[in-house]
Amino acid sequence: MKVFLRNTQTGWFYQEPSKWTPAQEEALDLAQVARAVERIFEAHLENVEILLCYDDPRYDLILPVPPSPSRDEALGQRQPNRDSLPGEKGKPSAPGSKGRQL
Repeated sequence: MKVFLRNTQTGWFYQEPSKWTPAQEEALDLAQVARAVERIFEAHLENVEILLCYDDPRYDLILPVPPSPSRDEALGQRQPNRDSLPGEKGKPSAPGSKGRQL
């Protein structure tokens, strides 16, 4: 099995940082999916997919790589902790309860 990175917009294959090729035989074979994922993070690659190529092309697989969230988006989607919820500290307030304890 060979493991390649392919740009989803151009169809070109990864060779090295800032270098892509339209020819699969000239692309860098990362040999393992884990190495491909590491390279995506290390090189900050966007719009790529991982292509697993076998001797018989019928068995080739494409693994989509979701876009990485930007730092601002990741910070904006944080879930509030229990202490920051309305109501008494550590106790959730129910709508319409007006702070009364049952």
